[in-house]
Amino acid sequence: MPNEHVRNLFNAPSERRGVVAGVLQSAAGRGLIALTSACYMVWMVACCMGPEVTMPLGGGAMVAMPAWAGSLLGMAMASAVIAIWFKRTRSVPDSPSWLVAIASIMTLAAALHLVWALDRSLPGAADAALYAVMSALTGVGAALFRVEIDRVFGWIGTQQTLYQGMLGTLAALVLMTACFSCLADATQAPLVLYGVALVLPFAASLLLRRVVHGFPRVRYFQHGRDVPLPFPAKFVATSAVQGIAAGVFYASLFLFGVPASGSSHMAIGQLAAVVLLFATLVFLRLDFNRFIFKVAFSFVAVGFLLAAMAPGLPQLGFVTLVAGFCYLDLVLWSLGACLMKNMGLPATWVASCPGAALFSGVLVGGAVAYVVLGGRPYGEAAILASFAACFLFACALFLSSGSNLKYGWGTVLPGEGGLEAGDLAGIVRFVATERAVTQRETEVMLLLAQGKTRRAICEELTVSPDTVKTHVRAIYRKLDVHSQQELIDRIVAEREHLVDDGDDIALG
Repeated sequence: MPNEHVRNLFNAPSERRGVVAGVLQSAAGRGLIALTSACYMVWMVACCMGPEVTMPLGGGAMVAMPAWAGSLLGMAMASAVIAIWFKRTRSVPDSPSWLVAIASIMTLAAALHLVWALDRSLPGAADAALYAVMSALTGVGAALFRVEIDRVFGWIGTQQTLYQGMLGTLAALVLMTACFSCLADATQAPLVLYGVALVLPFAASLLLRRVVHGFPRVRYFQHGRDVPLPFPAKFVATSAVQGIAAGVFYASLFLFGVPASGSSHMAIGQLAAVVLLFATLVFLRLDFNRFIFKVAFSFVAVGFLLAAMAPGLPQLGFVTLVAGFCYLDLVLWSLGACLMKNMGLPATWVASCPGAALFSGVLVGGAVAYVVLGGRPYGEAAILASFAACFLFACALFLSSGSNLKYGWGTVLPGEGGLEAGDLAGIVRFVATERAVTQRETEVMLLLAQGKTRRAICEELTVSPDTVKTHVRAIYRKLDVHSQQELIDRIVAEREHLVDDGDDIALG
């Protein structure tokens, strides 16, 4: 029905106000999470920068590579190793000293980057060895910290992860801008960023410890530890496509001599991504299919088309591409939180598998750009950009499906469960995540959706009537309903929407 379709597409006025209020409350109540992610983002940028790397090809031939190639290779390998290790051991380090160890690795990586960037007179063998060590340390540190921050996102849920991602991006943007503008000599500004990167890991570690301190320790670290580990195929495939497109973009920037960070156009693109995400959250219902494949993938594809069709105005394509990739990063971060929160998957698994695909994809995309543009960047750039746009549109058509949500983005096979019509608990968890309903409120909401009375809820949860009354009032406010029957109708509508979407796609 048209009216029902419109309701499922756009937020109601009360929901729009709820998003705005949610962002403000998230900034005030959970600002430490945003600062932690900002420190991580800036550290990643600093440790993927640097002068070009000259590598021998054999026969006396040499090739110039961007500094980020080694770091990304380290991240890809480290993420894959972490995923395999966790699948075999199911071990989750929970000691406070673990974060200190990660911070130490990251600080050492930043220090080696600084030494390497300052001293370019080392013999070839020594320079290559230093580059290899710092790349490996960067990869290990980035992959391990990614798991820990994803663990936080999985705990706070989908909506809050989106809010914190936007706030963290803004904070990182401020810090990056300050680093690059503090020196008049632009060539020296990256060294300032390297210096900042020396203290960021321990700053991030302290902030993260402060955040985690407020969570129930056992439940937090043991979440998903004993569940089966299905391979998140769709999530991994989406991350790989993102990586390939990003690799083409950043390798092209390197070949054209365009700085990949610190420019005003990069900052404008990141700011545009935050504004775009905020607007879509306010006006559109949260739907990962829509946000990823219809908004983000289209945005990136249009950026490539602009780069191909408007070579006289390269800034336009550049800003559009940066905005699209940043938007996609934030949404995929939130998707990971959704799989952890709603599907019960562990953070180590959800962070490492797509992470390995993302970083490997960047390397593959960069290699493609080198092959196509090597020695003739200007003549072939438009063709490559057009191909990248077509590739993204094709992948969007292939990967987009209403059943993605129903089957947990590849974590549940058809016929094995997922959000089927009878999975009331699964539907309730998704609704709860979208509306920032707490875990205890979710338990109450499930019992309400089952038609149980407040007295029965008191007996089952062993809580007082006043406590149940408080939870019910909060649930009604967050879902914009006024009675138990309205709540049940809302859950039924959500269930029908999810199941019908999956069936429609399958039949189409």
